[in-house]
Amino acid sequence: MKKLFLPLLSAVLLAAALVSCDKDGEPISDSQLPKAADFTLNTVDGSKKVSLSDFSGKPVVLNFWATWCAPCKEEIPLFESTWKEYKDKGVVFIGVDVMDDRKNAEKFVEAEGVTYLNLHDPSGDASGKYGVVALPATFFIDRDGRITHQNYGPFVGEDGEKKFKEHLAEITK
Repeated sequence: MKKLFLPLLSAVLLAAALVSCDKDGEPISDSQLPKAADFTLNTVDGSKKVSLSDFSGKPVVLNFWATWCAPCKEEIPLFESTWKEYKDKGVVFIGVDVMDDRKNAEKFVEAEGVTYLNLHDPSGDASGKYGVVALPATFFIDRDGRITHQNYGPFVGEDGEKKFKEHLAEITK
């Protein structure tokens, strides 16, 4: 039974991830830009609590991910390299590890050399505030705390990098 269940589950999850990639958020009109929901979570290493509101007035790239999500792990090197390029420009990158084992996330972040802020959302409460239904999910938040773009699916390849940097440029104006 287990031999049948795991391939079926893998196929369903893959299909969901592929479908979610088509849900790229188009720009929302300025009059309808939703406010980013605040949340408070512990860092992945458990050393402190951090709230999204701590970064009020700064542009934020908010990425929901998990170690069990292969597409999530695939886009993290782009986030890391872009973070290094933009961190001195006042941009904040926040990774939120969703419904995952904290130790797995901590080991992954350390092993991959991820230096931007990563938080742990064991219950999925923070991701629920954003209506996240599939991972990875990335939200671009402007200086006024409004969500300008949302993207379901990974930013991979040249096209993904281009789209990511376009959205980033918009929130850093």
